[in-house]
Amino acid sequence: MDIEQVIDKSRRLEDLLRQHYHAKGSDLTQLVHSCDNRFPDDIVNKLNQITAIRQKLMMDDTSLSATNDYQRFIDLCSECEQELMPRSSRLVWGVAVVLLGGITLAALGFYFYHWQHITL
Repeated sequence: MDIEQVIDKSRRLEDLLRQHYHAKGSDLTQLVHSCDNRFPDDIVNKLNQITAIRQKLMMDDTSLSATNDYQRFIDLCSECEQELMPRSSRLVWGVAVVLLGGITLAALGFYFYHWQHITL
């Protein structure tokens, strides 16, 4: 069990909640409760499980290293990160790249077609 990874995953979720969902609070429990009305019940339950498992892992790291709580924590964090990450930014960036590529190809086609007529 790696305590640093538990802290890193928790902080990543906290940052995600603060930045994208404007959650208020000092720890993950307060952040989840400040914006739990925006999420489906299953995500709120997963986030509450994450906070409970994190507390167990941080308080008693010697006896829990043999159990599967650590792996359950990592799996739940990965699922929540994937579900809470805004998808619109990927769509916007995809549209921007396609639009920029299309304009570039159109300009290249225009210059290729009219190159012989251009005089400097």
